[in-house]
Parts: sequence; C-alpha cells; structure tokens
Amino acid sequence: MLSLWQDSTAAWWGFVLIFALAGSARILSALALSPVQDRHPTAHREALQGFRSFFRQGATRDFRRFLLFSGLMHASVLIAGPFFVLYMLQDLHLSYLGYGGWLAAGLLGQLLTLQAWGQFGDRFGNKALLSITGFTVPLLPMLYLVSANLGFLLAVNFFGGVIWAGLALGLQNYVFDSVRSEDRAKAIALYSTVNAVGWSVGALIGSWMVVSLPSRIEWGGFALQPVSNLPFVFFLSGVVRLLVSSSLLGTFHEARQVARASRQQLLCELPLVKPFVQFVGWTLSRSNRQA
Repeated sequence: MLSLWQDSTAAWWGFVLIFALAGSARILSALALSPVQDRHPTAHREALQGFRSFFRQGATRDFRRFLLFSGLMHASVLIAGPFFVLYMLQDLHLSYLGYGGWLAAGLLGQLLTLQAWGQFGDRFGNKALLSITGFTVPLLPMLYLVSANLGFLLAVNFFGGVIWAGLALGLQNYVFDSVRSEDRAKAIALYSTVNAVGWSVGALIGSWMVVSLPSRIEWGGFALQPVSNLPFVFFLSGVVRLLVSSSLLGTFHEARQVARASRQQLLCELPLVKPFVQFVGWTLSRSNRQA
C-alpha cells in the first residue's frame, strides 16, 4: 500500500490507511478475546511471597544465571535492532515493498520452523535449543557486512527468522521449566523486566556507536567502506552476542530430564536440516534400488 504513494506528494494517505487497518485489526483482536473465560486457580501459600523473596529463595542458581544470559543477549541484540530500518530505507534506499519483503522473509522463517523447534526442545531440552541458537545468532548481523544485495538480505533475514524462532522459544520455555507452576507468573514478570532493561541498555549503546564509529576502516592496506557505519554496528552486535553466549551458556543446565544425543545427532534433528537429510536419504535409497 505504501508503495502506491511512495513517489507521490500525498504519501501520508498510505500511512493513514495502514495505521487504520492496523488499528482495526487490534480492535478485532480485542473483540475476539472478550468471550474467553479467565481461569482463577487457587493461590498457594508459597506463591504469595514477593519478588525479592522469590529471587532469593524460589529461584534456583541456574535460573538466576539464565536471567543474566537472557538480559545480556537482549542488550546485545538491541545494539543493532533499532537501526535495521534506517539501514534499509535511508542507506540502501529500498522501496517500501523491498523493506516489507525483507521483514516478511524473517517471519516466514519463523512460521516454517517454529513447530519443529518446539519438537526439538521437547525431545532434547531447551538448554540444547539455546546452545545451538545462541551460538548461531551472533553470525546474523555480521553477514550485513558481506553484501547489500536485496536477494542476499532476504536470505539472511529468512535464516535469521529460523534462528530467532528457536532462540525465543527456548528462552520462554526455559522459564516455564525452571520454576514451580505457582511461581510462573512472577518468573515471567521478572524475566520480562530483565529483558526490558537489556533492551534499554542495548539501544543506548547502539545509539552511541552510531554517532561514534567511522564509516570507513583501513588496516594493513585493506579498506572496508560500506554505505554507512551501520554494518559496523551490526558486526559489533554480533561480537557481543558471541561473548555473551560463550561466557554464560555453560553456567546453567537443563531444568528437566530429556533425551541424550550426540552433537551430530542434534545437528541432524535441526529444522530445515532434518527434512533435507531425509530427502537425501530417500533419494540415495531410491537410486540404489533402481541400480
């Protein structure tokens, strides 16, 4: 819709239209929720403790270390997060349709793999899920230094949607597995608060980097000059993510009993990898029967 008015002096009509549609969708969402009956479980005495008591007594050491990992990971992500829209529209001069396609590629990656990530976490544990995605997510912002080609950016964001679907699911489900059912509301509130603090700190650090980093780097006769300094900010965000994962993922453990598997088996069970391996195996077995 925005593309219809992109080159017009009346471009504000496009924004009026999409904001009206978005507001209408939210109203319909609220109407759909209104008939849903709320549940009122019986409060347990242990659940009446405050947040400070819960953090000191109800939360395990693994859960507290997990909170540190989650907060710092969200901070490192938000170093780059707010500036992708600037990079796409202001620096690369993508059309609204191109930017929308970039966003849609990430959402498509999430939709196609979210169920498979859930099955992986149920079988092998959310810690295994976090370990795989936690060491993969640092690569995503670094790839924006490689190329500014739209096709490449679509592929990168599709891959990013796949990884973020697993990481977000693993983070959320680890909270549910780590605390008692009567403490889950406080645990989710504490988890969300820690993440919000991480978002705030990360966005401020990223803003400082944007105004401080150069747009050209020379080293040993080699010069790197992207269209702006934002790819350097993205790269540093990936470096910080890698530091967070490498230093904190080993400090907490799986909260429940899960199936044990080798690294090779875990890799073969990953979303998109497992269907590919099955297809290759089916193709090879078929060719052997024909031979």
